[in-house]
Amino acid sequence: MDPLSLALANRLAGAAPGAAGIEFGPGPFAIEITGPGLIAFGGARRDGAPWWQSLQVSSGDRFELSSPRDGMWSYLAVQGGVYAPLVMGSRSTQVREGIGRWILAGDEFNPGVEIATPAAVEPPAMKGSVRLYGDLPGEWIVGTRIDRMGYQLEGPAFPAGRPDEWSEPLLPGCIQITPSGLPIVLMAEGPTVGGYTVAGIVHSEDMRFIAQSSPGKAIEFVRVGNP
Repeated sequence: MDPLSLALANRLAGAAPGAAGIEFGPGPFAIEITGPGLIAFGGARRDGAPWWQSLQVSSGDRFELSSPRDGMWSYLAVQGGVYAPLVMGSRSTQVREGIGRWILAGDEFNPGVEIATPAAVEPPAMKGSVRLYGDLPGEWIVGTRIDRMGYQLEGPAFPAGRPDEWSEPLLPGCIQITPSGLPIVLMAEGPTVGGYTVAGIVHSEDMRFIAQSSPGKAIEFVRVGNP
C-alpha cells in the first residue's frame, strides 16, 4: 500500500531492493525476536519502538506496538528480507484471492540470503497533495468503506455512475464512479478490468498519500492533466 515506506525500511534493515517485508494495517501489533539480526520499522508511526532507524535485535526481544498515529500502514523490514514464496514474479500477498503467504499469529519468518549494506534514510512525508490526471471537483474525504482493493471517497456526488457497454483495463490509481455517484480509488488489490466510468487516474507516486489516509481525512487533489 505504501511501496516507498517499505523500500526505505528495507534499506535501513540491510535488505535488497524489492525484498519482502511485513505490512500491517490498523490495530496493535506484536512481534517477538527469535534470533539476532537487524530490523527496521517504517511507514505509519506507532508507539512501542524506534521508527525509521536500524535496530540491532537479539533473541527474546519483543515489540508491542500501538495502533498507527499518523497513517494507516506500517512496515517491518528484516535484514536479508522476509521469506515469502515467489508467485507470478512477486513475493506479495493478494489477500482477497489468497495468493501468496497469509500471515498468522505465531508464524516465523526466516530472512532471505541476499544481504545488503544498511543505509540511513530520510523519513518520507505521510501526507501531501495528490496529483490527478482527470477531473474530480470539490472537496473529498476518505470514507469508512476502505480496504486494500479500494478507498471510497465522500463528497459532492457525481451523476449516478453506470457500467459502460464494455469493460476496460484498470490499474491501481483509477478512480471509478459507482452507481451511488461516489468515487472509489482503486488501490493495490484493485481489479484489472471494470465497466464503471473512470473519472481520473492518480499519479503512481502519490497513491501512498491516499493509502495512508484514515477515514475522515481530507484528500487534496491537484489536476495535472487528462487521463
